[in-house]
Amino acid sequence: MKAVFFLLLGIGAGWLKAGAQAKSTTLTGTMVMKTGEVFPYKLVLTDSGSVVKGYSITYKEPNETKTTIRGTLDRHMRTLSFKERDIVHSHTVRTKAYMCLVQANLEYVQDGHGKALKGAITSREADNTSCTAGEIIFNDDKELQALFSSREQFDTVITMKKKVKEQSVAEQSMTPEPIVEEKVTAGVEKLYEWHSDTVVIDVWDGGTVDEDRISIQYNGKPVLSGYSLVKAKKQLRIPVAGWDINTILIMAENEGFDPPNTASMMLTDGSIKYSILAYNKKGNASLIKIKRIK
Repeated sequence: MKAVFFLLLGIGAGWLKAGAQAKSTTLTGTMVMKTGEVFPYKLVLTDSGSVVKGYSITYKEPNETKTTIRGTLDRHMRTLSFKERDIVHSHTVRTKAYMCLVQANLEYVQDGHGKALKGAITSREADNTSCTAGEIIFNDDKELQALFSSREQFDTVITMKKKVKEQSVAEQSMTPEPIVEEKVTAGVEKLYEWHSDTVVIDVWDGGTVDEDRISIQYNGKPVLSGYSLVKAKKQLRIPVAGWDINTILIMAENEGFDPPNTASMMLTDGSIKYSILAYNKKGNASLIKIKRIK
């Protein structure tokens, strides 16, 4: 990874930075086939913005197959889609599976062993011959953090600004902590302890307005149906029922013209706020649970 150098000057004001450089990342994981076989699988990626390219390695040396790849990376949604294009070199490997050039859509999800970037293999031969189905899994936490890091890479960054006085302890205590956005999707739930007797829900499209449509259910009852998200916030105020677990279900009715379906939400519990991004494919839903605290 290209190093980042900072030159700080204590005079003048303004800034200047050199052009952004491509970022290189290696992912090591496994390819699990429907035949029960498990093969080592590695991606070496270079990305420039959302476009990734590089190569894949299947099996271990000296029997590896190396293939060029190209795809897209969405750091905000934590997804990686790619397709193997051309075989650079390969060796004979005996396997029960009928192996093809891989095409995969991977999502960062919670599985039985923690967080993982995983997804099904959806490839076919050029003549439409079916290939053995399987799944690709990457679960090295450091590699995944490096992949999804949004820090820009520069050859050189030059900053020129005036020195800012340090905040006093009193001023620091008055500075509100930033609200961390939580991501929820099908299979990833959130549970919040609730103090007030009302849940206030603000919902809007925080990204590109692409005609995403959602429905919201509270404890299984519809409170918003077929709503098209816009930049303006839609607010719902709902009484918290009893002391048991209450559920908020956000259903993706479509995926707009910029998949997947994404809904920005703010849940307010008195003076406490929770920022949430619910994202799903069409027909899937995000689940949020709240439990009233006595």
